[in-house]
Amino acid sequence: MLFTTLPLLIVHSFATNYIYAITPSMDPLYSFADIYYGLITILLYIFAQVPYVRFVYNEYNDMERSFQDAIFQFIVLGFTVFIFATIVSILSIIGFSLFIIPGFIILALTLPVPYVSVFDKKSVWRSYKEGIRIGKKHFWKIFLLILVTGLLEMIAGVLITSQIFNITNSFAAQIITQIVLNLIYYPFIVMLLSSCMIKWREEQKVLETRDETEVA
Repeated sequence: MLFTTLPLLIVHSFATNYIYAITPSMDPLYSFADIYYGLITILLYIFAQVPYVRFVYNEYNDMERSFQDAIFQFIVLGFTVFIFATIVSILSIIGFSLFIIPGFIILALTLPVPYVSVFDKKSVWRSYKEGIRIGKKHFWKIFLLILVTGLLEMIAGVLITSQIFNITNSFAAQIITQIVLNLIYYPFIVMLLSSCMIKWREEQKVLETRDETEVA
């Protein structure tokens, strides 16, 4: 999935750096560019997951041509996931602006929706209810996964960038290093989340089947 993730990382890098360059800063610790940065980051984070999620699902179910199918589903489902990611990113950024925690809550609750969409090969709008249900039931697990993996990536990025600064002041070197780090780390995060979503969804189906049996 390199040729789907790499272009998006390049777009993210150039877009965010351009925004920081043209956006005036009223405060040394805060800038409106930070809002745009967060918006673009969350949007692309959700959107770029599609082929990885489908690939993990295909491998779990021993499907043939799992890679080709993952790319195909990215093309088919990409638009609806992009629209959904845009809405979620806007709501999340508004939440992050309100004492940070509401942003994490929105993100954790809605994150399973595109996973269900990709698993079932249907639009996010038809997967919304089940996705939110999974998000509610496993909220703290998703919340901690997002928080811990995000912190680990941030720490790794700071450490690696500081080492690069000791070697060269080249801005291009900083960008390339960050892109390479994301190319390594991002698939791991998405595949971990995909495995968790598959497990939680199967557990939920087992419970629903058991409840139906008891009622009958």
